[in-house]
Formats: sequence, C-alpha cells, structure tokens
Amino acid sequence: MLRAPIRGAMTEERDDFAAKLQQIEEQANMALADLPAGLTRDRVQHIAIVARMLRYRLDVAAIVVLPSADSSPRTPS
Repeated sequence: MLRAPIRGAMTEERDDFAAKLQQIEEQANMALADLPAGLTRDRVQHIAIVARMLRYRLDVAAIVVLPSADSSPRTPS
C-alpha cells in the first residue's frame, strides 16, 4: 500500500529533475550563440552536453527494472 505514493513521488522528482536538466541544456545552447570561440564557449558547450547525457541516463534508469533491496535470488523448486 505504501509503494504507490513513494513511486509517484519518485516519478514526480525524476520528472522535475529531467525538466531542470533540459532547462540547463537549453540555456547553455542559447548562451553558445552569444559567445565567441574560445575556452568559455567550450565550457558552456560541455555543460549542455553533460546535461543532455544526464537526462538520457535518467530516462534509461527509469526504464530499467532493478530488484528491490529486500528481494533475494530464488532458486526454482
């Protein structure tokens, strides 16, 4: 009974985090248009790429089903 609210809260947190990563990526990409070539531009581009990668990993982690900590391997009978 307690798992549904916890799962819903985790989904909401994940969605919020993914949205924030997307905002970081979008803002970094917009800043790239204003920056001349150089180290600062490279760093801002790196920020955009890292935000995209983290968002992708978050999406993949949401798809992967991992066993819970209290589950143990069972042998077939």
